[in-house]
Amino acid sequence: MPWDDGKTRYVGEGTVTLADGRDVPVVAALVLKLDPETVPDFTYDRHTTWVGSLHTDTDDNLWDAAPGRLTLPGGRTGTFMSTSGSPDLVGVSGLGPAPFGPVHSIQTDWEEPELALDDASPPDGLGLDAAQQAAERQERARRRGMTAGDLQARYRVRWIPD
Repeated sequence: MPWDDGKTRYVGEGTVTLADGRDVPVVAALVLKLDPETVPDFTYDRHTTWVGSLHTDTDDNLWDAAPGRLTLPGGRTGTFMSTSGSPDLVGVSGLGPAPFGPVHSIQTDWEEPELALDDASPPDGLGLDAAQQAAERQERARRRGMTAGDLQARYRVRWIPD
C-alpha cells in the first residue's frame, strides 16, 4: 500500500525459510525502494528494489538465511540478504523482485540464488563473550511479542531514503 510519501510498503507477518529448510515466523517492515519500470536497462543484478527489517520471536538466527527466502501471507516470495542487526532483528536488502507491491512484467535473466548454510563457528576471539551473550538474550526477551509498530516506536526504525 502507498503511504504519505508515495512509497509502497508492507508491514505485517511473514515466514523466512532458512537454509536447512526450517520456516521461521517473522514480523516484516519493508519498503519498495525502486520501481523497476522507471530505470532504463534495469537488471536485478545491479539494483536493489526493496529493503526493510525482519523480526522473529523465536530463538532462530535470521543470519542463518544466507540468502533467505521471505514468504508473505498472499504466497508471494522474495529473496534477501541480512545486512545489519542482531540474530532476531535484522535489516534486509532484497534480491530480485519484491514479494509485495505491484507485479512487473520486466523480463530479466535474474535467477534466485540457492539458500546456503554456513555452519562454521567464528574464529577464536571473534565470538561474543558471556556478558555480551547475556545482554543479547535480555534484549531478545524484550522484543518478544512486539508488533511491527512497537518495534518501530522502540527502535525508531528509519526507512532508507532513495
